[in-house]
Amino acid sequence: MKWLTRVGACQRGQTLIEFAFIAPFIFIFLFTIVDFGIALDRRITLQHAVREGARAAGVQVDPAAGLKVAADQAQDLPADFVVCYVDEDDNGHANFKDRVRVSAAFTYHFTIPFGKLMGAIGIPVGGGIEMTPDATSALENDPPSGVTFTECPP
Repeated sequence: MKWLTRVGACQRGQTLIEFAFIAPFIFIFLFTIVDFGIALDRRITLQHAVREGARAAGVQVDPAAGLKVAADQAQDLPADFVVCYVDEDDNGHANFKDRVRVSAAFTYHFTIPFGKLMGAIGIPVGGGIEMTPDATSALENDPPSGVTFTECPP
């Protein structure tokens, strides 16, 4: 009878050792999912911010309004926002026939050091994900005097 109890004790120790080998991979996998979820949330936040900024710049016909609204909607993300106009009628200046574009540039840096870990398995990750969302909206009116838009690069 004591022999049977010893066999059960050995099996429990074996399970503990197997878990010790597998647990780091399970935790890395879970943290990876969480980290990519956070990155996706940042991307959605920036996309919303540039969409609202483009709408504000188009309705108020003021690039400063677009920048302010985009920065306010970005929830303190350190993104670089740019407001410019797309010259639809090729006349060289912004008017109500053109579109305004707001774009952002942001790099999400992973909280877990993925660069070395992913590089070890052959996936090149440069320490972060570059996010460059943009949105366009129609200019509702001609810009008032003193308000200038810069033309978007091609």
